[in-house]
Amino acid sequence: MNKKITFYLLALAIFIPAAHYQWGDSAHSIGMISKSGGQIRHDAFFKPGWGNYTLIATATVIPPYRGDVRVVLEGAPLLEHQIYFSKPALDLGIRRLPRFKDNILYDLQPKDRIALWVVMKPGKEEIRGKYNLVFYDTKDNRPVLTVPLTFADKEEANRAARHQH
Repeated sequence: MNKKITFYLLALAIFIPAAHYQWGDSAHSIGMISKSGGQIRHDAFFKPGWGNYTLIATATVIPPYRGDVRVVLEGAPLLEHQIYFSKPALDLGIRRLPRFKDNILYDLQPKDRIALWVVMKPGKEEIRGKYNLVFYDTKDNRPVLTVPLTFADKEEANRAARHQH
């Protein structure tokens, strides 16, 4: 058999199952930032017991919203965390990007698309329960998007998902 075909089949055998596996220490949330409080497609779920967690929060700004947004991780106990703004490795200027500094997104405009990476470290205790990643408009301190984060085992997560609908 040709080496290229063998390599391709081996890659498929490894990466197709990996793509369907849900990692317990990471989640992705897709949302829309708007004056009316925004909306998300679903909560982000994490399995308890990991040393680090990563949330990738992507959002589109819905017209007519524009402004500066402060991003805050809320919940108890407090989690050590860092929020990173995802930018292209090489900015070709194709798409306008807001500025991000000290957990504030500056100059969001309609149709902007953003991606934030939230890296959380729970410390020695096992984290369970609800947290929220909240995007607050800096002028009136009203939420323009709230991303619920649930730290629960599979049974708890299934119960929470059923009550969500």
